[in-house]
Amino acid sequence: MEIVKAELRDVKRLAELNKNLIEDERHPNPMNIAELTERMEEWLVTDYICYLAKENGDIVAYCLYRDDGGHYYMRQLYVDRAHRRKGIATQLLDWLYENVWTDKKVRLDVLAHNEDAVAFYKRYGFRIGVYRMEK
Repeated sequence: MEIVKAELRDVKRLAELNKNLIEDERHPNPMNIAELTERMEEWLVTDYICYLAKENGDIVAYCLYRDDGGHYYMRQLYVDRAHRRKGIATQLLDWLYENVWTDKKVRLDVLAHNEDAVAFYKRYGFRIGVYRMEK
């Protein structure tokens, strides 16, 4: 597996994976691929940084985050459906902690009903710091 920083030429594939993430976590986001592509491009040229996990040149996972000053905010971590249960998310996070996130904490949001993601992040060592509620 190769881990590299995303470039603007990657936004279409990132948008496709983002659409899968939205579907998999049952998020109410109604955006289509074109809208997600535009949003991803805007993120990458402004506040966000993205690292990709590649196998044989294909993007199989990504992590999108930004530096919020006092901490890093991880907005999205996603592994392509065909490549799950191989330790790719763990390897990507390990690499980020060793090479990028060396100086401050990382925060993230997880949908409460996404039990698999909650369990994964807990196993990785994340702890609940806040409950955000909506009505």
